[in-house]
Amino acid sequence: MKKFLVIFSLFFSPVIIFSQVQKAKYLGVNILQLPALTINSNYSRDLSPLFTAVVDAGYTINYQKAINIDLPGMLLTAHEKSDGNEKIELIEYDYHNRAGVYLKAGGYLNLRKNIERQNFLHLGLFSNTALVYEKADEKVMYPVTEEPYEVRHALIVTGFSFAGGYEFVVSKRFKSQVDLQYSLPVINQQKLYGFRNFIPGMGFKDNSGHWFPMLIWNLKYRL
Repeated sequence: MKKFLVIFSLFFSPVIIFSQVQKAKYLGVNILQLPALTINSNYSRDLSPLFTAVVDAGYTINYQKAINIDLPGMLLTAHEKSDGNEKIELIEYDYHNRAGVYLKAGGYLNLRKNIERQNFLHLGLFSNTALVYEKADEKVMYPVTEEPYEVRHALIVTGFSFAGGYEFVVSKRFKSQVDLQYSLPVINQQKLYGFRNFIPGMGFKDNSGHWFPMLIWNLKYRL
């Protein structure tokens, strides 16, 4: 955790250096989260040619209803049609609802020398906090001692998100960016049901690895 905080502080040093320079402000939406039944919005401000600060928030209605239509998510990790997950102790979960809200804050390091350059690559680092709600039928597969019973909980999951992509001009008032984001939850991720998990703002992870991938296509309007 301390290493992440050090990296986070070093990454945002341009904010301290260039905070006296105020540039464009944007209000945007990640279009690729809509198939995941996630309503989201983000606010960004160019603090310098090198750095853009971002605050992003959203609400996932019920990812379980979107799991088979979330095509961007399917490109990054396997989405089995079956909802069942298995833990080492052979417990299976049949999900009814996976929902929640998230707040992501951080920024992009822009790979450009001056503010006049409008098309450029960038690298992002964010703190990411989500309130996750899960509701499912839990069933012990072996030994079978009882009928499935309903379980539910709500918990706060916190982690870091890393992103890289390209920003470009669409029109005089609109810009867009395409990014690939990988998130690493570090607090409470082990308390989620099963191994195939969804975290609002981070995405969906199959039963292997620790990273949550997400595709971002952000369309933003200059205020």
